[in-house]
Amino acid sequence: MKKIAFSILTVFLGFALFGQKEVAISSDLSKVTVFFLGAQIEHQAKKTLTKGKQELVFTKLTDFLDANTVQVKATGDLTILSVRTRKNYEDVRISNDKMNELNTQRKVLEKKESDLRSEYDILTLDKDLILRNRELKGLNEGLKMTELKDAFTFMHQKLTEITVRQSAIRDELEKITKDLNKLEQEIVSQRSKPVINYSEIVVEVDVEKATDATFTFNYISPNASWKPYYDMRSEGIGKPINLEAKALVSQNTGIEWKNVDMVLSTNDPYENSKEPNLEPWYIYYNNYRQATQQSTRQLPEIDYSGEKVTGEVIDASTGEPMPFTKISFPSNPSIGVVTDVDGKFSVTVPKNEKYLMASFVGYASETVAIQSPYIKFFLKSDELVLNNGWSTGSTTYGWEFGKNADSIRVITGGIPASYGFMNGVIINANSNSEYERVEDVRIRGSRNKGNDLFIDGEKVQQKANYAQTEVVKKDLRVEYIIQSKMTIPTDGMDHRVQIDKFQLNADYEYHTAPKIDPAVFLTAQVTGWEKLNLLSGESNIYFDGTYIGKSFIDINSTKDTLSFSFGKDSKLSVDRTKVKDKSSNKIIGSRQKYEALWEIKIRNNGGADIPLILKDQFPISTNNDIKVKQNELESGELNEETGIITWKFNIPTGQNKVVQFGYSVDYEKGRVLYLD
Repeated sequence: MKKIAFSILTVFLGFALFGQKEVAISSDLSKVTVFFLGAQIEHQAKKTLTKGKQELVFTKLTDFLDANTVQVKATGDLTILSVRTRKNYEDVRISNDKMNELNTQRKVLEKKESDLRSEYDILTLDKDLILRNRELKGLNEGLKMTELKDAFTFMHQKLTEITVRQSAIRDELEKITKDLNKLEQEIVSQRSKPVINYSEIVVEVDVEKATDATFTFNYISPNASWKPYYDMRSEGIGKPINLEAKALVSQNTGIEWKNVDMVLSTNDPYENSKEPNLEPWYIYYNNYRQATQQSTRQLPEIDYSGEKVTGEVIDASTGEPMPFTKISFPSNPSIGVVTDVDGKFSVTVPKNEKYLMASFVGYASETVAIQSPYIKFFLKSDELVLNNGWSTGSTTYGWEFGKNADSIRVITGGIPASYGFMNGVIINANSNSEYERVEDVRIRGSRNKGNDLFIDGEKVQQKANYAQTEVVKKDLRVEYIIQSKMTIPTDGMDHRVQIDKFQLNADYEYHTAPKIDPAVFLTAQVTGWEKLNLLSGESNIYFDGTYIGKSFIDINSTKDTLSFSFGKDSKLSVDRTKVKDKSSNKIIGSRQKYEALWEIKIRNNGGADIPLILKDQFPISTNNDIKVKQNELESGELNEETGIITWKFNIPTGQNKVVQFGYSVDYEKGRVLYLD
């Protein structure tokens, strides 16, 4: 009796252990804190839970999730027992189900097309039979008029029925052909879509009693970043400078950040934070330089060693699966598999293998990093050359997209061909010549070297996200809290987010160094910048509504003043010439003496007085045998260490300013010295 009771208890406990239910919960992405590299992504979810132990599965999270950074908080009558992450391959199943559905639809249409063509052929035979027997006569005597009339009526009626039906069949076949073409493109497009893998966070909880629970969890994904940049604008000389601080935010997490609270942080979670340890410094002959600690980033890596990776191989030119393709590991090619008749494969990753390779005779091999449990290969024929577009035989390499990105026109020798599809897949089209150059090909969303965006050949003004920002200083970082909801798609592109605007007082000056460049440059000297919580970054310079060029704001500078150039001013002319009658090059014994007097003339052709800083230099000898003597110098300030001379003066409008300076160099005869 005791044994029976014990057995019943064991079975009951077994059901309790293995019958623990899983509850799938979808969560809302509420907040993103973007670092210089990586982003902390925060989700929120609510769920009514029943009493008892259960596993809560938060679904549809980014596949690029650092499992070591997951944090979960909950409110309600429950206790969190454990937290773990796992992968979800539901997208692969959904993709296969969709493919099966599309193939079923195609088979139905093909069956209907076959039946209609068979009916059309039978009607054609009926029509031929009637036409062959259109001579009406009896065996021994002619037909009566009434019989002849009835016979012609019958023939006319049947021919009319056949013609009308054949016309209807042609219309049906035309529609079916269009539907099949559309369906074929959808199949190819579906097959060529990258598989989106998701992560899930599994939280085991013990619920004391039925409760309405609220969950907040966050994690870090390395597939995001931001960097600062600036727009610096001046409306003219004497006016303040408007500085717009902005951020370029990009993310490729696989999950769109839609209407989220955004914080830009100067923190870098993957930067090495280990404090250096200074060891005793022992010196001896032939010793080594002390090792220095480099500040490196430790990015998370997923090791797939020992795990099964699945995928498929697709012909990039047709979108069709490639059976019998070899799948191997580049560093260990003897280990591998071959794809099945549907182009699919499954292989276990050996230890320390990071890459997977697909190869097939007549196709260029492709190697990809193992970064997800499902991998798609797109193999291109060795004959394919994707330049502006080439066509070989019946294959076209070139296409253009409609403005709404919902229509695609294939270019075949300048003639629109059949439908195609994007994502780098080559489209089959009819072509009459063996080799045709496709010139007029425009790729929607292409960029030039200057990173300008073009759609249908037209330059597109990229819109910036403008929002108010709160700057929060913390012990180890600065955070810029964007005050409005932001949306950043998962496309890896830079998206502009405005951080703040500043108005800076500036002193405008004109600078010239005619020894290097005879032009005169307008510059602005800005002070007080160190109080603005700026970050080092590139800056676009605009003056009087015109783009001038780029500069760089370096907050690590020890100077109190930042100098920015607004470009050349043609209203000032500078001429640097050598005074010939006071310059010479003589040989005295074994020595050579070079003497020069330089004259610099500046003219102000503008309509106002101009403050100018002029710079030139004396040569400096690094050899005791080369003796430099500084001769004439008018009013300039000399830096003895660098030999640089600086003149500061105002030039009235329409006036000239002339300065002179000279030097002599004594050195060994026959030596080569460049002294101009």
